[in-house]
Amino acid sequence: MQNTSIGANARPQEDEQVRPLKGIRVLAFTHYAAGPIAAQYLGSLGAEVVKIEAPAGDYQRTGIKEPTADPDAPSPYFLGMNRNQRSLSIDLKRPEAQAVIREMISRADVILENFRPGVLERMGIGSSAVLAEHPGIIYCSIAAYDPAGPSRNKPALDLIIQALSGIASLGGAADGPPVPAGAYIVDTYTASQAVIGVQAALRQRDQTGLGQWVRVDMMSCALHLLASESCYALNAQERASRGRNGISHSHQPAPYGIFSTLDGAIALVAHPASLPDLAAALGLSKQIIPLLEGKGAWTNRDQIAGILSGRLRQLTSDDALTRLAPTGILLAPVRSIDQALADPDVAGQLVREVEHSYGGRYRVAVEPLKLSGSALVFDRPAPDQSRSH
Repeated sequence: MQNTSIGANARPQEDEQVRPLKGIRVLAFTHYAAGPIAAQYLGSLGAEVVKIEAPAGDYQRTGIKEPTADPDAPSPYFLGMNRNQRSLSIDLKRPEAQAVIREMISRADVILENFRPGVLERMGIGSSAVLAEHPGIIYCSIAAYDPAGPSRNKPALDLIIQALSGIASLGGAADGPPVPAGAYIVDTYTASQAVIGVQAALRQRDQTGLGQWVRVDMMSCALHLLASESCYALNAQERASRGRNGISHSHQPAPYGIFSTLDGAIALVAHPASLPDLAAALGLSKQIIPLLEGKGAWTNRDQIAGILSGRLRQLTSDDALTRLAPTGILLAPVRSIDQALADPDVAGQLVREVEHSYGGRYRVAVEPLKLSGSALVFDRPAPDQSRSH
């Protein structure tokens, strides 16, 4: 893997180039995940981002880290979600601090916030008040539910939204409990939608001179993440059900899924027309071919998957992949995150190394977007808590 190291004060030569959001000033009242990820992405596109933190700091500074880590060590989560930002630690309950913030707002192009609904309003810096005084500003609110909707005051985090949106109901075997995604997928997808909304609002301001309130909520984003599955549920005559024996999607036939092997697991995806070749490669033709009549790959998917599962458990992953490769189906070993990050073809340009007083030497996975006219910025590691008011 080719890692590019960047120091705390390093400025790549590309910084002199025009950036998509160069000159845009963002004031980020963000914590936890969705807000910081969105702020970080805006910074990577060239915006000047200042993160506003309470004197105690963002919870993620120390929230999730190795149990054996030093109590004062920063969390890898914070380091990975707050690059390309400066930080101002300030007590917003103090009148003099609110005066400082109002001055900063007067010079900002974008307000990005994911505080609980009502928190900033009580300080006089909610969307209505700010837009009334500064009609050209983009005010982006990220929340669990629509900040202008009936459920705006309900609290929720990624896992709760996965449960309520139906995402969790789609994972796991039919005869077992639902299994949520093993990542904060709703937070990350919501952050991406916020970045899209901010950029669209900035473009509209270029045309009209007016800002607006951009609202992004996790529940709506989760359901949009399920766009295909939602459309199926809204229009299909029968409700799809989770499969058994490795089938990984309620709408897919056999053998779409993850199958255990002697020493790990592999993923298989095959069109029903390829199933005879797959069965032959594993010596299962007599058991599987009779099940393929008509729409058997769908109607008999769990039985077919069970037969495949029993055979693949007898083979190592390498043996199974070698036997199945000539069939032309899509297949891959199930890798750990560490293994994926060690793949130079995949992560060579994604992983960057940082040397900084806050966090020491560490590595991060940067934004995947690639622009031919302007590489994304990475000149500022996650900020320490160096200033307080």
